[in-house]
Amino acid sequence: MELFDINQLALFMLVLARISAFFAVGPLFSMANIPGLVKVGLSFLVAIIVFPLVDPKPGIDITNGWYYIFALFRETLVGLAMGYIAGLVLNALVFAGSLIDIHIGYFMSIIFDPVSGSMAGIMSRFMHLLGLAVLLSFNGHHMIIAALVGSFDVVPVNVAQAGGATALFFIKAFAQMINTGVQIAAPLIAVMLVIDVTLGLLARTAPQINVFMLGFPIKIIFGMITLSVMVPALVRIIYSLCGVIERDILTLLKGMT
Repeated sequence: MELFDINQLALFMLVLARISAFFAVGPLFSMANIPGLVKVGLSFLVAIIVFPLVDPKPGIDITNGWYYIFALFRETLVGLAMGYIAGLVLNALVFAGSLIDIHIGYFMSIIFDPVSGSMAGIMSRFMHLLGLAVLLSFNGHHMIIAALVGSFDVVPVNVAQAGGATALFFIKAFAQMINTGVQIAAPLIAVMLVIDVTLGLLARTAPQINVFMLGFPIKIIFGMITLSVMVPALVRIIYSLCGVIERDILTLLKGMT
């Protein structure tokens, strides 16, 4: 009976390792302004709820210390991989905001972002917060937790394997993130390009005008107008990307079985 209890505790720690690693790097739950105690408590609560649903096969050999440490390390990597893939959607929005900052002229006003815990431009912060708001409004956090819980059905505890296909999937997912960010920022970049060409022609026809100083307020004004027109479309785009999170997590897990 005692050995059975120890085995159950060992299995619970593996479940907790995957969930904790996911919450450490996943979207929404990994924000720097969320207290660490809240993250730990949430991980522990979800692990308690999920644990009765986890298939205990194959058994965990707790008598072999190195084997069990390797199993903990494996489950941690699975959680980190899932959290990284789930966060690529928000990273695409942040990348799009960085491109907008560069072309609109806000990149020189980089400030510390307490949400991400790093330096970020104004539009990068706006896009990140917009993505979080849309994700929460459409119950994206429920979908993320459901995908995490379902991961134990697709990839049972202590059976995950990674190979060349998994590495290739990470590369494709990262490339898709860059591509999505460029597509989101493309309309505003196109407007800024037209303004740059117009200012260049103005500088040639009227050299006495300080085009460099004139360009800053013009870019900001037209950039804000373009962005205000884009916001409704951005909401729909972010909503469509919510389904990509669940799809990518499922693809990643299938590659680990």
